[in-house]
Amino acid sequence: MKVLITNPPWPGEGFGARSDVRWPHKRSDKFIEYPIYLAYLVAVVRQAGFEAAFLDAILQELDVESFARKVKEIGCGMVVLECSTPSIRHDLASAAAIKKLSPSTRVVLVGSHPTVFHREIMEENPAVDAVCRGEFDFTVRDAALACAGKLAWEKVAGLSWRAGGKVVVNPDRPLIENLDELPFPARDLVWDARYRQGTFRGVRPTTMITSRGCPFRCVYCLWPRTLYGNKFRARSAQNVVDEIAEAAGRFGVDEVYFDDDSMGLDKRRMLDICRMIGERKLKFEWISQCRVDSMDEEILSAMKRAGCRYIRFGVESGSPTMLKIMKKGTTPEKIVNAFRLARKIGIRTQAFFLFGVPGETPDTIRETIDFAKKLKPDSAQFAVVVPHPGTELFALSREKGWLRYRDWEDFSSCRAMIETPSLSLKEVEAARVRAYQEFYFRPAYFLQTARNIRSWDDLKSVVSSARSILSRIGFFQK
Repeated sequence: MKVLITNPPWPGEGFGARSDVRWPHKRSDKFIEYPIYLAYLVAVVRQAGFEAAFLDAILQELDVESFARKVKEIGCGMVVLECSTPSIRHDLASAAAIKKLSPSTRVVLVGSHPTVFHREIMEENPAVDAVCRGEFDFTVRDAALACAGKLAWEKVAGLSWRAGGKVVVNPDRPLIENLDELPFPARDLVWDARYRQGTFRGVRPTTMITSRGCPFRCVYCLWPRTLYGNKFRARSAQNVVDEIAEAAGRFGVDEVYFDDDSMGLDKRRMLDICRMIGERKLKFEWISQCRVDSMDEEILSAMKRAGCRYIRFGVESGSPTMLKIMKKGTTPEKIVNAFRLARKIGIRTQAFFLFGVPGETPDTIRETIDFAKKLKPDSAQFAVVVPHPGTELFALSREKGWLRYRDWEDFSSCRAMIETPSLSLKEVEAARVRAYQEFYFRPAYFLQTARNIRSWDDLKSVVSSARSILSRIGFFQK
């Protein structure tokens, strides 16, 4: 039996960033993340003995009808659609279109939105045969076994499915304890030069995941509550470096983005990864995502020696009050120290900031914008918080009557959706644009950026990043 794994269409203006994106959204530029979790899924399905195929409708710019025709052309016993909150209407339309053209194909949904609303989706959409809730790798594998008649449907943990006209909700599936059990992502099938980010400068970049789950409980964070849990689970250093060696040797990868929730939580493992990269003489540049309180001079020095050139930090706010409300678990002092150390070691930094979590005021917004400039990161992103279903923020905002949206498609990272007595929607949205303008359009930042341009690759990276930034403040809108 053939199993087709898909990143389904998200039609309309702009490009839908859904796969491997914690906050799915539409964007005007075409920086498409490498779909690392779908690449894992292709590998898991293939390891189980199935013929696996992959289709990225976003990358190929397919609409719902052409996507359904392509699925029929490929021919498969089961098709998996990755879904999200803002794209769910189109995802369900894709499911219906597939079922119309290929009625015998089992349609299976994965992702945070179907995890939260699995029963409602199954009851209201007869084209959906099953939903794999939570961490979906082995649930999809077992669903394929059930489709092939090799496993009873009721034995598939983490599955919601249809039986006798009723929706059956099987028990939850425990999280994968030993991530080394997973095969390496199927980069032979899931690969395209168009998978890039604005900060990439390599010729053949890719994304890797060395851990899953985050022990922290930020009120806005989607994945720990819906997909990967609040337990930090890490691959062994040996397993990680073996994948790096395969990616470099077999696929010519020269740059890696490690998209863990926080790569450096286990200091000993992080030091081992850096040491093994050096011992095996693996020459590549890499970018990581880390928490500020997991960084010290020893670990940053090791990362630099191993080829790390860029770290992305989730700062979120410069206001101590807002950091506590967000349950971020950090302080402005820890944030300043991490950026200071990275600058001292020679690793570039990107800072992420959020506006609009309830409790935000014009004063806390001003604190954050001033703090961003004080930090002197090499780049910064400013976003309006999205209260995704499944998060503490969504539950609180709904309870208080603060949510403002017409349909699920409004859940985009550039549109304010929470209006409180202390801050209107327009004030939140204006804060994001003002932050970008104040941070980037100042002489000090121009000089800082110019000093860091030391090669043609640096210049190309700056230009790509600049286009991305301008798109975020509507510069390219007609």
